[in-house]
Amino acid sequence: MSPVQGTGIVYTVEDLGAAVRRRRKKLGYTQEQVAAFNQCSPRFIGELERGKGGAGIERVITIANSLGLDIAVVERG
Repeated sequence: MSPVQGTGIVYTVEDLGAAVRRRRKKLGYTQEQVAAFNQCSPRFIGELERGKGGAGIERVITIANSLGLDIAVVERG
């Protein structure tokens, strides 16, 4: 199980992509629909969900927000 599945904590780009995919599917959206309301390509959404590095952080945050996902920075230790 990925850390994000058990705790909501994202350690890798793959964890973030998996969280976005799960939320999108839970809401019943296609990649095309998410792309349309975030003004990006379905390819970008697919790459994000597969954990491909290099995605612009601003766009990733916008997409997460549009799906009702919060991204938080928490100090460890």
